[in-house]
Amino acid sequence: MKDLIIGGATNYDWNILKYWINSINQSGFEGDKVLILMNCDKDTVKKVSDAGFIVVGFQQDSEGNLIYPQTGRAPHVERFIHIYNFLSQHDYRYVITTDVKDVIFQKNPIDYIEKTLSEDKNLVFASESMYYKDEPWGNQNLLDTFGNFIYERFKHNEIYNVGVLAGRGHAMRDLICNIFVATQGRPIPICDQSTFNFMISMSPYRETSVYLRSEDAWAAQLGTTADPKKIDSFRPFLIEAEPKFDGNIVTTSTGIPFTIVHQYDRVPEWRKVIEAKYG
Repeated sequence: MKDLIIGGATNYDWNILKYWINSINQSGFEGDKVLILMNCDKDTVKKVSDAGFIVVGFQQDSEGNLIYPQTGRAPHVERFIHIYNFLSQHDYRYVITTDVKDVIFQKNPIDYIEKTLSEDKNLVFASESMYYKDEPWGNQNLLDTFGNFIYERFKHNEIYNVGVLAGRGHAMRDLICNIFVATQGRPIPICDQSTFNFMISMSPYRETSVYLRSEDAWAAQLGTTADPKKIDSFRPFLIEAEPKFDGNIVTTSTGIPFTIVHQYDRVPEWRKVIEAKYG
């Protein structure tokens, strides 16, 4: 059975997508590669396809550009229903889905997943190295999504990032569906992170998932651990050591290269090198 990396994007051109795409192609990953494009110019679509990715589109305008009707949902929430739809029609051994704009793969993710998932574990989650109560955006997002009753009971939880998800195909399919459904009818449109964290803090996820921290070298979440605009205020609240950059590769504090680097665009000096490497 094959493996899959899948993402979704709207209103991105090749100059934004190429880093994610090229990093996957350089990582040694050998499974299917799928990109759901909701609004995209035809030249970018061709470049994505030429790079070996299956393009999932919806409608075309008279010039051949991909277009997608407005639904009122945030694009990064909307993507989940389309990822679920694709997974419901295809069987895969392992599935990885990430944000596209600000993620690169430094290593083949399958190598890590094979060593991490035991027979009784289905999913892999990546920590942001902070608790909700200490991270201003997430803290407010949790409160706005659920109100004070749930907020007071969950604000002490560690935050896991919804932009990097991986696991067994069937489990990823159902998780993705649950995330999308949980976001519907909420008082705010951007609530995929909060609803995801609410779900995975309870059974059955607690018993069937692997909860990884930054120092486990799976995925770096640089928005909380390395953003120069925030790190001075966040540092006292980090629950583990900060990632490092050796001038070429993003590593843990002990020098182990991360498989996935998320939010690299928040760190200008690292971004310059990463974009040169994968551009």
